[in-house]
Amino acid sequence: MFGKVCSSSGRRPQAFTLIELLVVIAIIAILIGLLLPAVQKVREAAARTTCSNNLKQISLATHNYQDARGRLPSLYEFTGSADTGSGGTVFFFLLPYIEQDNLYRIANGNVYFPILTSGGMNRMACTYPIKTYFCPSDSSWGEEGIWMPGWRANEDPAGKWMPGNYAANFQVFGNPDRGDNAGANMQTSLSIHTIQDGSSNTVFFAERLRTCNTYYAPLWGHGFWNVTYMPIFAYGSRTGTGYTSYSAFVGMVGLNAKFQQVAMRSWNTQCNPALTQQIHSGVMLVGMGDGSVRGVNQSVSPQSWWAALTTNSGDILGNDW
Repeated sequence: MFGKVCSSSGRRPQAFTLIELLVVIAIIAILIGLLLPAVQKVREAAARTTCSNNLKQISLATHNYQDARGRLPSLYEFTGSADTGSGGTVFFFLLPYIEQDNLYRIANGNVYFPILTSGGMNRMACTYPIKTYFCPSDSSWGEEGIWMPGWRANEDPAGKWMPGNYAANFQVFGNPDRGDNAGANMQTSLSIHTIQDGSSNTVFFAERLRTCNTYYAPLWGHGFWNVTYMPIFAYGSRTGTGYTSYSAFVGMVGLNAKFQQVAMRSWNTQCNPALTQQIHSGVMLVGMGDGSVRGVNQSVSPQSWWAALTTNSGDILGNDW
């Protein structure tokens, strides 16, 4: 008795039709569209945390500087020549206190000292990128230099002026009572305990875009001879007069000092180098004098913002602060 013999029909498995493939692709596209905003929000939250941590490190560094020197660092002070002198900007003075002591040391305490590179070329400290001075949320310029200083023979082509994302409050680290005289008004007379309005009520640092109005940038090591390129804001008197000494723009103070809300794509046309710019959605991150960091809502009044910038004016912060 013969058993049944199973035979293969020889038919191939049925393939997807074009319509079925299009449906699958459409479903995947919809899922990606739904997921992308969530991913972007997570990335921005992470970037904002990094920027907040940077501001905290910078603000606390001023406390460590004062512990070592007995006063706050100045916006700019320098003695001697660019080759043999010493000094620089507030952000240079803070290098040893943000784990950048090696750069400060090989620069001999001089932000413009010609550091000899491994290739036998000259490069100044102010042309090195400092990670703590960059906010990853800013896409206006990369974490790289902008142009060559052109001061020295045999200058390293990698040694371009380096921007940053944080600016120092002139009302704190400068001396607005010295008048409209850049250089003379760049040395602060304050220490944290002499800020009568309270360090927790006073903004020390705020965010800025890395490039501004096409030709300008807050260069972390730039000096007073062109204030427009310095990493500062609120350049003027405590009574509301903007200073112009060595600046291409009038300093924005008083009720005109409030930070800008500029679309990232418009940094080259709408950005004002005399102001700070809000980088994060809805808030401006600032480093306060007590070492804390806070997000200031964009709806804050100009009066409250200016009250938070001044040090000894007896201003009261509004409820919107």
